[in-house]
Amino acid sequence: MKGFFISLNLTLAALFLTTAVLADDVDDIKALEMDARVQESAGNTAGFYQYMAPEFTIFPPTAGLLAEPHTEENRLRTQARFDAGMRYDIRVRNMDVKVYGNTAISTYYTVSTIYRPGGEAPEIWNLRMTGVGVKQSGQWKVVHRQETRLAVR
Repeated sequence: MKGFFISLNLTLAALFLTTAVLADDVDDIKALEMDARVQESAGNTAGFYQYMAPEFTIFPPTAGLLAEPHTEENRLRTQARFDAGMRYDIRVRNMDVKVYGNTAISTYYTVSTIYRPGGEAPEIWNLRMTGVGVKQSGQWKVVHRQETRLAVR
């Protein structure tokens, strides 16, 4: 009987410890996603590229083919657009994160106002975002993102 209670206590302790780790991971992914959007809104490409794994890929909201933007050349091209006056105002809505071991799936919506250089009228983009994160060496990195324009009626 004593063995049963020891086993029960160990099982309960493991459950509570696992829940705490997962809760922290969920918070970490939410913070990563939010800061990536803040860095993007600030025009800081190094700030949001820091969260991407080297093998990062993206299905962009422009309905283009799979892109692999995690290269220094692409980062510099994006930074040049920001330096020329392009900027975003990104608001995040309804974020949800699920963690499965060392993999996390984040889903959320963004409402982005895009200001292009040259005085063009700003554009409003409503996007559905899905991110896939992987914990590598204790750090969460985004390995894939799907950004789809949302038809708002």
